[in-house]
This record gives sequence, C-alpha cells and structure tokens, in this order.
Amino acid sequence: MNPFTLCFLLLFLFACDSHEVAQIEVNVPVGVQVPEDMVYIPAGEFIMGHVDEPRTRLGQKVSSKAYLIDRYELSRERYKKFQPKYTFPPKSGLYPVTHVSYAESLDYCQAQGKRLPTEIEWEKAARGTDGRKWPWSIFVDHPNNGFSGFMSEPVNKREEWISPYGVYGMGHNVWEWIGEEYTYPGQPENERNLFKVLRGGLLQTHITIRFSPTYFRNWMDPESKLNFIGFRCAKSVD
Repeated sequence: MNPFTLCFLLLFLFACDSHEVAQIEVNVPVGVQVPEDMVYIPAGEFIMGHVDEPRTRLGQKVSSKAYLIDRYELSRERYKKFQPKYTFPPKSGLYPVTHVSYAESLDYCQAQGKRLPTEIEWEKAARGTDGRKWPWSIFVDHPNNGFSGFMSEPVNKREEWISPYGVYGMGHNVWEWIGEEYTYPGQPENERNLFKVLRGGLLQTHITIRFSPTYFRNWMDPESKLNFIGFRCAKSVD
C-alpha cells in the first residue's frame, strides 16, 4: 500500500469515528422548565412512517404538540431507587433497565409525574423533521454484526448515534415500551388489544444485527419481561 492510499484510509476512518450528528436548534419558551435529564421537543410537523411500510403513517406529515422526553433510556440504577428489589450484575448500573413489563414501566413513569411516550412523540424525537431513516442520518453497519446474542450498552454511550434533538439510544440499544396499543389498518378483530408498541431496538437474527429504522414498529405482549426491552418516559408541556 503506497503512502497516499494509507493516508486517505486513515483520514476516512478518522472522519467516520468523529461523525457528529447535526442538532436542530430549539428555543425553549419562557416559563417552560426542562429537567436536566430531559429534552424539549417543540410543536410542529414532521414526516412519520415510510411509504413502503404499510403499518406506518406512510411518510405523511404529522403534527405534534410540544413535549419533554427523557434524554436516555432508564438505567438500572435509577430503576432500583424506585424498586429496591430489582437486581442487576455489578458494574452495570448505567445499562438500560430490562425485564420490566409494560405495567411496571408505566408505574415508574407515573411515579415521576411522567408517562410513556406516544408513537408520534417517540418517532419525532428520533428522526427530527427531515424524514431520516436513522437518528444519526448516515448509514453505518452495527459493530457487532456477525456475533450471536444481544448485548446492550450504557444509556449514555454512543454520542455519535444520538438523534437530531440530542436523544440517546433511539435505534441501537433496547426496545422501548410505548404507551399505545399496537394497531394497523385492516387489523383482525381478534388481534386488537393484545399487544403494546415497541420502538427503537435492534433487528436481530442468529448472527445478524441491524439498526431498526426510526419508523419501524414492533410489538409485544404487555406482560413480557425480556432482556431486550426497556423504556424511557415523556411529559406533556402545558
């Protein structure tokens, strides 16, 4: 390999590693208090769903009111303060809480004066207003692709994968409970009221790991307590 080629490759790798997600400038209205661990999302339109995904909003423009959403998925150490019986391996306190049901996640949020986010709120916080497929906009392969098994990461890791509103973990860590039932056009009557929506986790087979698109809708029995499901909270802005 000649020196020029080596230099080019080093510059390319450095550029990839130092990728920063351009942030949407947000002006918080006077009188609105934003807790340190939450993000203010302003009212307005954004592109929701994708035209090729029939169980989404098909890329239509959708409006939302202003709201607050947690900057990070809830960590194990924070959940333990609420539920002392919850246990986790040593030195993993900053990893996302898992093995919690829909009702348990809802109970936590309500105890904090919050609630679970809606699908509109979650998706807008993840993709901004330009209809991007991934929160960080630029396609990248998951670094663990080719390895078997699910591995979560600390909730405050991966600044290079934050959303355009500065929200972490939206598309590469655990799936997150959403405060809505899973419905879609033409849904059979016997499938209604059975599942809750999940958003933002990894799409995995045995040895394939892919990032889920910002518009991807997953679902699960609300009683499920699994190692790849966690949550974050949201709050309305009066």
